[in-house]
Amino acid sequence: MGQEARIQQSVNSIRARRSSLDALSRQLRTPSILASFDKWQHTSWCISVAGDSLVRLRLFTEQNFNIVETIGVVAVARYTFEVSVWLRLFALDGRYGLVYFDQLLATQQRFYEDTLAQLQREVAWLRSLGQKEGGAHQKVLRDFGPTAANAGETQKLVSALSSISAEIDAEAGRRFSMYAEAARINGYDFQAYLVETKAIPPVRQALADIAAERDRFDSRVAHEIKALRPDRWQWRQMAQKVGRADEYDYLYSFASKLLHATPASITTDQKNLELQEMELFLKYIDVTIGDVLALAGDYRPGAAAG
Repeated sequence: MGQEARIQQSVNSIRARRSSLDALSRQLRTPSILASFDKWQHTSWCISVAGDSLVRLRLFTEQNFNIVETIGVVAVARYTFEVSVWLRLFALDGRYGLVYFDQLLATQQRFYEDTLAQLQREVAWLRSLGQKEGGAHQKVLRDFGPTAANAGETQKLVSALSSISAEIDAEAGRRFSMYAEAARINGYDFQAYLVETKAIPPVRQALADIAAERDRFDSRVAHEIKALRPDRWQWRQMAQKVGRADEYDYLYSFASKLLHATPASITTDQKNLELQEMELFLKYIDVTIGDVLALAGDYRPGAAAG
């Protein structure tokens, strides 16, 4: 069998796993299991994460392998590896389920902190544009003075004001901003007010809720479980705990080279995986999905008794 045929065989095998992923995820996400979820019990987290991971991988098999391309394959390989690390940690010590809960809170906290910082930057930027536009408009009005009452001059004034606003809008359009388009309609000062009064308070509340939850975690969870969590989550360290450091080193070196605009990824004739590398990555994804299915299968109702 030729290399291209083996690649297609791996792709077919990966896509064929969607039925197994779907069937097992349903067994782990029944109404009774979902209703009995207890966030303070590590077993609940292990089952929940296993079920959710299967759903995520099923989506990959449905959406990412109709067309096989380098970036997508490397990204899926890395994600599948990380899912397998979590499930291997659970198999090593089920109490890692509560470490997952702690990391979930930490991830959510970072997300809302980053969101708050972005919103605050947006407010400052929108106000600066509002001041710039307002100042430019005032200057034009002063320059025209009383002559603006003349019909011909009024048209020139309107045109000058519109030109200033268009320049401000064009400047805003070049900025990475969630609110630039809305500001063109609402006005930059008013949009800043809306962000400050409507968008920021819910984010601050979310951060307060997460902080309270982290306090409850620290007060309720046993010391030996908290001792399992690393000071800073590092995938290589966790991969090493489950005997997968070599996989980490290989996968992440490729991901870094291909997913980041480093000189090595820009100044090279190799923009995509070679056929041999593509075959290796696809085979890895296929095998690792199989490992995830086996690890998740241990949480099926009645599996322990079997």
